[in-house]
Amino acid sequence: MGCEIDELKRAEKTRPDIIYGCEELGRLKSVMMHTPGEELSLLNESNYKYWLYDKVPEISGYIKEHRSYQELLESSGVRIYELEDYVDENIDLITKMPNLTFLHDTAAISRKGAILSRMRPPAREKEEVVVKEALNNLGIPILSEFNGGQGFFEGCLLLSKETVFVADTERHTYPFIKEFISNVLKDFSEVIYVRVPKARRYMHPDTVFNRIREDLSLAYLPAFKESCLFTEDSIEKIDFKAFMHEKRMEIISVSDSEQRRLACSFVPLESGTIFHYDTALDHKTRKNLENEGIEIISFHPDALLAGGGSLRCHTLRLCRRKN
Repeated sequence: MGCEIDELKRAEKTRPDIIYGCEELGRLKSVMMHTPGEELSLLNESNYKYWLYDKVPEISGYIKEHRSYQELLESSGVRIYELEDYVDENIDLITKMPNLTFLHDTAAISRKGAILSRMRPPAREKEEVVVKEALNNLGIPILSEFNGGQGFFEGCLLLSKETVFVADTERHTYPFIKEFISNVLKDFSEVIYVRVPKARRYMHPDTVFNRIREDLSLAYLPAFKESCLFTEDSIEKIDFKAFMHEKRMEIISVSDSEQRRLACSFVPLESGTIFHYDTALDHKTRKNLENEGIEIISFHPDALLAGGGSLRCHTLRLCRRKN
């Protein structure tokens, strides 16, 4: 009887009937998360920088805060899929990956499937392999991945059914960006490319830009060194702010200090409502958002700050829907 129950549970885990896709800024329905565990014990005072942490985490506090964030999501009606529940073949790798909790960096989920990253730092090698297995077991196909070549690609932003945003950061290599753009234009109409300084503070696209509402976003515009619009037939330089204005999206600019506090890296619950660290935004920016009718569901980080990531980093969004 015990074996039969285990088989039923396994069938439930892998049943490929999940709804997925996050192009539209609708209500957040489901996410994948990885509750950190024994892998955090790999970090010590001599190696935490190698593991890309800002300091050695206080493990019990780190895990407690992560679970508190999960509870906040669940209380808002978001379903959480725990990564480890959907990994078998690569389960042993998890205990060797203290950065795996930052699942957002490993993939973006469209209605046509997952866009997988190729992680750059040696400390994050093969994270996308673990995530790919979990997504496959959930029933989410792979739309785009990098199977060969020497290069790296850590993330993009899905702005709509037509538009993808790619930032050329320290975690990307341009040949892989070109390969990605060529492939993704088979499924999207346009790609906005932005070149930013090769620095840790700009390591991922959402360190410089993120949507709050369909017509409103936060951005750190001094980091936008060059912006181009790629379509199937053309490449043209654009003024990013003016281009987004033409698309009826206004930008609230954040300060240098706010950008360093991950001001642009938040999780929209739905258009106009966001989860965010209460340490990320200045009073002026909060006031501007309040005047726009934006609701901020605040979360206070303490132990989590050791990892150098935001709430968004911990959250692989699987499904958004307007209805």
